[in-house]
Amino acid sequence: MPKRCKHAEEATDGSGEDRISALPDAILHVVLSSLPSDETVRTCVLSRRWRHLWKSTPALRVTRGGGWRFMEWRAWTVNNFVNQLLLLRDRVPLDECEISISQEFLNGDEDELFRFVDTWIRHAVSLCKARVLKVRIRTESYLLRLVNLPFSSQFLTRLELADVMLWSRSPDFSNCPALEDLRMRSCRIYPCRIISQSLRCLSITRCKFRSKARTCVSTPCLVFFKLKDIDGRTPLLESMPSLVTAFVRLDYSCSDTCRHKAYGDCGDDRCFGQSDGSAGRNRSVLLQGLSGATNLQLTCDPEVFIFRKDSKMCPTFTMLKTLVLNDWCVAADLGVLVHLLQHTPVLENLTLQLQPREESVVETDERYNLAEQLLLLKHLKVVEIKCYKEDEVVHKIVSILSTFGVLPEQIDIEQNFFRAPEILSSQIKVQAVMDDGSTTSYHLECCCWNLQPWVCCVLRFWILCISPVVSESV
Repeated sequence: MPKRCKHAEEATDGSGEDRISALPDAILHVVLSSLPSDETVRTCVLSRRWRHLWKSTPALRVTRGGGWRFMEWRAWTVNNFVNQLLLLRDRVPLDECEISISQEFLNGDEDELFRFVDTWIRHAVSLCKARVLKVRIRTESYLLRLVNLPFSSQFLTRLELADVMLWSRSPDFSNCPALEDLRMRSCRIYPCRIISQSLRCLSITRCKFRSKARTCVSTPCLVFFKLKDIDGRTPLLESMPSLVTAFVRLDYSCSDTCRHKAYGDCGDDRCFGQSDGSAGRNRSVLLQGLSGATNLQLTCDPEVFIFRKDSKMCPTFTMLKTLVLNDWCVAADLGVLVHLLQHTPVLENLTLQLQPREESVVETDERYNLAEQLLLLKHLKVVEIKCYKEDEVVHKIVSILSTFGVLPEQIDIEQNFFRAPEILSSQIKVQAVMDDGSTTSYHLECCCWNLQPWVCCVLRFWILCISPVVSESV
């Protein structure tokens, strides 16, 4: 008689009854909902008890699943499987529909890969009443283009999009009155407006917007907002009176940058002017929409001017209690910081993150009268200044805060928060053979900031490759 395996003994009692299969359908559906759909379907061969359970599973997951076997699928195989699955499953509501496929796990056929995705999405949202929809289809050359947004659903509460292209003129989610959570990552967002009256959470990370005109975001019921590391023009935020927390970080990929003027008014169309369009030329782009927030974190690279431009039209942050800023507020002049403090009457916690700078900015714009600001920050409890060292800029900031009634014991200066820029120097000597047979020596001193010694080795190799070198030494 063959030995019973340990797992079989754990799944049965002394009489040999299958205790897992004896569980209620609701519990088994929870287990099946966590599996990729191809694995869920394969459970039908376990026993008669499991034969039809997969048909009523309240989750559809077209994901990598199935172990290494999935890597052998072709796009037409995936399409055929999902089409049959949607046809044969019971018409029960879906708690979640996840479509996540990468071409790296399939054998080519990009056009075939996109062929039925739009149909799957509409089937899940309209017929299966999915509450959560997640879509991510990534290929080497193309993004999934969602042309027919918006769709209509009375049940959809969360939508997550990754590596897709929004192509409709204005995604109006008004036909999705239950939609509260929208998350977009690594998407291309080309519509002129994004509209939703029900959204409470909006997250946009590493997405690409239009480079010449701004996309307007109209979400008046938003409570949480995140905008991080975008490419293209910064979107224009309309009023968000219910906003509580917002996180905005703009890096060098943002088109709102200028190397010549701190406020983007150098006259170059690539920085500001005609290319900004009528939507954001003479109005606040970000700060006005964020003015109702309680907690704000606003950080960007020093060359990004959009916060400084908005500060000229700075609204009053009547509810703001926690504020985190970085170098942009002192990159041009300390008047920007002063102006912001003038418009935060109930601020309680202020954090400034100041990275090491080549030149210190210690001037204050003459437009701001510090003598009149003594009582404006009477609610401020803690000020954190995180920097590399306590330099002249930090001293000037402390002096400004004192004019707002901030006591020295309320200010915490954390030094060595940022690593000091290191200068690594290496001298390279190259001997090159000239046309007349003589040799000439070249000396090159390489100074690299915040880089490792291997950088100089790579540079030396590059010089050797482009020079008729007979010998070299370091």
